[in-house]
Amino acid sequence: MYLDRILGTKTKINVLAALFTNDKKSTSEKELASMAGVSFSELNRQSVDLINSGLVVVQRSGKTKLYSLNRKHFLYGILRRLFRDLDKVYRDMASEIAKHVSKKYKVKCVILIGSVRRKKVSQDYIERPSDLDIVIVGEDIKKDELLEFITYKLFDKYGVNCYPIILSEKEYRKRVKEGDPFMLEVHTEGEVLYGKKPKRII
Repeated sequence: MYLDRILGTKTKINVLAALFTNDKKSTSEKELASMAGVSFSELNRQSVDLINSGLVVVQRSGKTKLYSLNRKHFLYGILRRLFRDLDKVYRDMASEIAKHVSKKYKVKCVILIGSVRRKKVSQDYIERPSDLDIVIVGEDIKKDELLEFITYKLFDKYGVNCYPIILSEKEYRKRVKEGDPFMLEVHTEGEVLYGKKPKRII
């Protein structure tokens, strides 16, 4: 099948991933090789099929080679979805969880923490994938029901594990006031996806 010439090696996949990540502008040969983790010679050798297929375009600016994707190519739209940044995948799932709980329960706030908040999602999606870390502050939130929603509605869609930490507003404030290191990090560095963090009581 023709796709084995497009996606047949790790280098080609890394090159395409780098180009889709940097899709809004042309990427220099030096930058592309660095992003793909290969030498110039390996980049030139492996990109021949991508260029010959018309999916990747190379232009010269002086002595510099500039690589870009051909947005008119029939594979562009298909591969763009395939090469979605993992950070975006995790954030999309986090947004769905925030939207679900805010509609279904009495929620004060939903806070994103961990590797997704820091934009350091593990790229080893198979062996060492990152979990989605979320803190939900509210009342009468049914944890079993929420986990069922995540497991049966979202896992098949995103392939990401999430075990949200659920706290009442009173418990949140108490743990922050007591100087709980984890809660201080949540309070100072966590990213609010919905609502507002409870005010810290000194």
